Amino acid sequence: MSLDREMPSLDKRGLAKTRIETLADGIFAVAMTLLVLDIKSPENRAFETTVDLVAYLVALEHSFAMYVISFFVLAIFWISHHLMFHFVRHVDRRLLWLNVAFLLLVTFVPFSTDLLGDHGHLMLPVLIYGANLLALGLLLAIQLRYLVAHRELATADLTDAVVAQIWRGLKLYASIPVASMAVSLASPRTGMYMYLLLAIPTFAPSRLDRLLHPGAAARADTSGEDS
Repeated sequence: MSLDREMPSLDKRGLAKTRIETLADGIFAVAMTLLVLDIKSPENRAFETTVDLVAYLVALEHSFAMYVISFFVLAIFWISHHLMFHFVRHVDRRLLWLNVAFLLLVTFVPFSTDLLGDHGHLMLPVLIYGANLLALGLLLAIQLRYLVAHRELATADLTDAVVAQIWRGLKLYASIPVASMAVSLASPRTGMYMYLLLAIPTFAPSRLDRLLHPGAAARADTSGEDS
């Protein structure tokens, strides 16, 4: 019996995707944890009363707000990356490097958050933070385009309808940082809180969910008609 017959057939379309998914999960976890370190507790400072301590914590409102916003922003990008890799069957070197560049920008978010938390009254930190998020969205878009151009790396679920829906989602996510940076010209604080709008498309029912689970959608429609 020949050696070729004894060995299982190898898939030549690319490398396994599990390593980059594991790396991404770890980097997102570290970046999301580092955000809380930007909220600095007072050192060598004693508060005489609870009122004084509360006043100090209230003064940290900007830092607390940026922590919450950036935590959810990173969660949104983690979900988007997770969703993207649902449609990835294999990876190649270029897709790996695109992900490495994406993760590089993920690790930059704690710095841009700290910069905006400490100097939110200035325009430049707002622009840096917004550019950071836009670059993350851009790299997701480049990955999607690469998968469309290299269908051998993608699963059969990556249909034209799914691609179109993902494109619409990425454009919507990109519009919010752009709007925030524009509003920040008049009010940097208002521009910062506009990032909370990212939660609307994230938690709203998505047509992409129905495309991924057509059977569940059909059952829901049927149950609705029966009722």
